[in-house]
Amino acid sequence: MQDDLSVIIIGSFTLDRINEGLSIGGPAYYSSLALTYLGHSSITVISPAREIHENFVKNIGINLINVGTDTPVFQLKYVEGGRREVILKHRGSKIIISKRELDLIRDSLIIISPVYREIDLDTLKTIRKFSKLIALDVQGFVRYVCSDGKVSIAWANEMYEVIRLADVVHADLSEVPIYNDMVEASRELGRLSSGIIMVSNGERGLVASINGELYYVPALPGIEGNATGTGDILLAISAYEILMGENPLRAIAKGAVAAGLRVGRDRSPWFNKYEVDVLADKLVRKSEKLSMSY
Repeated sequence: MQDDLSVIIIGSFTLDRINEGLSIGGPAYYSSLALTYLGHSSITVISPAREIHENFVKNIGINLINVGTDTPVFQLKYVEGGRREVILKHRGSKIIISKRELDLIRDSLIIISPVYREIDLDTLKTIRKFSKLIALDVQGFVRYVCSDGKVSIAWANEMYEVIRLADVVHADLSEVPIYNDMVEASRELGRLSSGIIMVSNGERGLVASINGELYYVPALPGIEGNATGTGDILLAISAYEILMGENPLRAIAKGAVAAGLRVGRDRSPWFNKYEVDVLADKLVRKSEKLSMSY
């Protein structure tokens, strides 16, 4: 196992309006903070950033390459059944990767997690040539904005190529509307990819495609609260643990545990390494191998 793995997070910080408050958010925030809770500090974020985001990375001791000050602003409203309504109030800058960043990302874990089309397919192809492992969340690739500002989902043909370029992929079930359930989505996307696919659905857990096999991993039981950022946490920790040499199923269980604890604990720190390890073992025991023809 490696001890000095460098993690590069390419994706936006955001400002999120939740109820009446305005808070820092985005994959760059949730992914980096989650990894520091596990004791990892060799993290660089490539993102547009405002002063509030610059102060955040200084406070937790990670690196920032600021590629612009135009960060996305979202309004998040949680509705019945734990679903959320997302409205884009302000679009952020495109993320352009320069030669300097390409030299930096060589042989690193790259977490690519846009929130609204700030990373395009050509940029992803370039990153693929330099990276050791790409973990990708489909969220920002499949979103589009309606005339009223509400964010909806559209699955374009280029998404199949996006999936093939990544080693670990996460999608919420709502972001793969071409499939009926987690099993079908994970199975079919797994057939497109030589990597690992995770399709999650909140408190119903997730289904992962690992080396041509399907596994159901339950969510932590009895957890209720704010689920913002849980997909980012799941992806970051799962991918980090996989590249560190952890068994893929246990790595995903660690990511699921961390995401679940985040829901139940709205204030940081959301979790620590010890409880993630202990609870992950319990989730692995409760996990099920599924038939590919399920």
